[in-house]
Order: sequence, then C-alpha cells, then structure tokens
Amino acid sequence: MKIITTILLLITYFNVFSQRDSAYYHPNITKKLYYLKPLQKVNGAYYYGERRLSGYNSLEVPFFELNDPEVNFQYRRYKTFTGIGQAIGFVPTIYFLATFNKPSTRQSGFYSSTYLSIIGATLVGSITCFLIGKSHIKKAAIKYNQALGQNNLSNLQLKTDKNSLGLALRYNF
Repeated sequence: MKIITTILLLITYFNVFSQRDSAYYHPNITKKLYYLKPLQKVNGAYYYGERRLSGYNSLEVPFFELNDPEVNFQYRRYKTFTGIGQAIGFVPTIYFLATFNKPSTRQSGFYSSTYLSIIGATLVGSITCFLIGKSHIKKAAIKYNQALGQNNLSNLQLKTDKNSLGLALRYNF
C-alpha cells in the first residue's frame, strides 16, 4: 500500500509542475508578440486581414489574443446566448419524448395545438437568442477595432482579379 501511495504522490507532483510556462525553466526565452490585424465585415462575413472567417466562433482567437476585458466580456455573452438558443431548440424533442407513450397523445396526435405552440415558442426563442448574440459579437468586433486603433468596422473593399468584370464598392464609416 505504501508503494502505491508513493507512486500516486510522485505522479501528482510531476503533473503539477508540468503545467508551468517554459519561461519559468528558461528565463532567457522571450515571448513573441504577434501583430493583430483589424476585422472587416463585408456582406455579413468577417475578414481577419485577408482571410474570411468561417463563422463567429472563429473570432475567438483574435479576441482573446487582444486580451481586452470588454471584448472578452462581449464574446462570452455571445457564447452564452448561443448556448441558450441551442438549448431552447431541444424543448420540442423533450416534450415529444415525455408524451410519446401516453394514450391521450396517441388519440389526439402529436400535432396538437400544444405541440405546435411549443415549436413556435422554441423558434421565436432561438431566433431571439441568435440575434442578441449577433449584436454582442458586433459590439465585440467594434471594440476590438477601437482597441487596435482602427476607428471603423466596415471597410468594404471588394477586390477584383483579372478575370472579373463589374463595379467595385468602397464604403467607410
């Protein structure tokens, strides 16, 4: 029993010290600071530099790299409302599973007024949470650009290549 306890204590000891920053062991190592690029919003999609971001969750890396408390707060609010909206989406499934084997449900059918009102309320709640979350991500992006010294969020520069024809639109706030 003493051997097992000793081994567990040693494993715990090494795991505790394995989480330290490498600068602790090598003080001559300096952390490299990366240049943060401003965010641009073009046609509802965010661009980080020249790259189009796949969604709002992709903004997490530049937001937390900036480490501004207001930006982090707004992004966390976005995550909270997105999670609430996704959780609301499970309400019709829970209602369906709860009333699946009841004889009254079999006779009246699942598409009763109660079930349809639950689906409608769920749809309204999910869309509302999505729109609130989207407003928080917009506030975070504006605050992010202000923290970088950029005073505008929308810099619509539609780039054309040699194979495209048409007009270009540039609009600054």
